[in-house]
Amino acid sequence: MLSNFGFGDKWVKWIHTCISSARISVLVNGSPTPKFCPQKGLRQGDPLYFLFNVVAEGLNLLLVRAKELGLVKGAIIGSNAINISHLQFTDNTIIFCEAEWSEMLTVKRILRCFEIISGLEINFHKSGVYGVGLSEECVKNFASRLNYTYQKLPLKYLGFPLGAKPI
Repeated sequence: MLSNFGFGDKWVKWIHTCISSARISVLVNGSPTPKFCPQKGLRQGDPLYFLFNVVAEGLNLLLVRAKELGLVKGAIIGSNAINISHLQFTDNTIIFCEAEWSEMLTVKRILRCFEIISGLEINFHKSGVYGVGLSEECVKNFASRLNYTYQKLPLKYLGFPLGAKPI
């Protein structure tokens, strides 16, 4: 992913070495455990966690391009009629699309492409389908066909309520 964004080979190798050669120890009851190699890459709080934002930009570009091509329509919000297709904050993403099977399938395909390109694995069992102005049966059908969980509004996104009546 870093190479795709134009980072030089030498820099990419440095970052790879930093990530793949890391050894950590954990304090248990105030005493350090023996050092071990983490198996799952970067975690929140890691000094190199900013790299996740570089990789997440790849998903942003895929979604923006899909919107430009009319494959994902997004949602119109506010009095200024702003059209948004997604919101991202580090490893949290919310995607807005029409309740049409073709558009939802496009979103799923974009996420699978992102997995292949980035090497990151999306946990589809933590992914949910929410419907605005749709019947519960319709939303459950989409969730089932996409292998996502069915969710009801309101929900909390980054601690903020979405779909709830404003105070």
